[in-house]
Formats: sequence, C-alpha cells, structure tokens
Amino acid sequence: MKDNIALCRGCRVGTRACRFGANDFVAIGNNEGRVRLTCPSDFQGGPNVAHGGWISGVFDDALGRFLTHGGLLTVTASLTIDFLMPVPVERPLILAVRIEEVDGRRRIMSGSLRLEGDDRDRATARGVWVERRPDHFDRHRAQITELKASAP
Repeated sequence: MKDNIALCRGCRVGTRACRFGANDFVAIGNNEGRVRLTCPSDFQGGPNVAHGGWISGVFDDALGRFLTHGGLLTVTASLTIDFLMPVPVERPLILAVRIEEVDGRRRIMSGSLRLEGDDRDRATARGVWVERRPDHFDRHRAQITELKASAP
C-alpha cells in the first residue's frame, strides 16, 4: 500500500508546501512510511550542516503526520533525537518512520534520517504521540485566556 500523506495544519494554509521540505511523503503499509526531502541551505547550523532544530522539527512533523494519515489526530507527548552524524544541507535525504507500539491512545514512534543511497543513520528519533481528545484545543485556548487575564 502506498498513499500520499496530508500536509500538517500549518502547511495546509493557502497553497504552501511543507515548511520542512517534506512534500514527497508516502506510507508503506500500516506501520511504516518514508519521506524524501532536502534541508534548505537557510537552515544551516554550521557550514553546510543542517541545524539541529530543523532535524528535530522534521522528525516531529513526519512522525506525527504518519499518524494523521491513518486517521488519528495526535499531539506530541515526548520526542528524543539522537544526532549521530552531520546532516548536510542541499543533499537528498530519506526519513523513515515506524509505529513501534500502540498502548491505548498512545503511539510510540521511531524514525531515522539518512542520506539518500546511504545505509548509515545521520539522526534517529523516538517519541510518544497521544490521540487528541475532542476538546484538546478548547482546553488550551481557555488556559491562554486565563494567562492573559492574569498578566500585569
């Protein structure tokens, strides 16, 4: 099975493409997906090397987006990134995602980032995504309203 995966909410606004460059994203079966992408040069953290924030953001987006494809609306509960080797900018990359475990509303996910054609992981991720309750954002809006009301 190979299906296109929808863009995240932020990227669906207008006709923008994915802000992380993860436009070529496909699901392979029910528990695995892959995305082809390239880190743009304006996300350099060092000379010709991707910034760790870009790498972290790409993992958060791709792992969560895979669940959205399966019809689950989730939020990230935790995300751990291991930076193993430099990730060069402007080079084709493959980010693999996998559902490792399902525990009620929780999905334990893993991911790996490699140069296209290379079998060595440049970075890996592991995290937990929790299926959102219907009032998830209502609760957050109420908290923000309360904070604004109590601000000096």
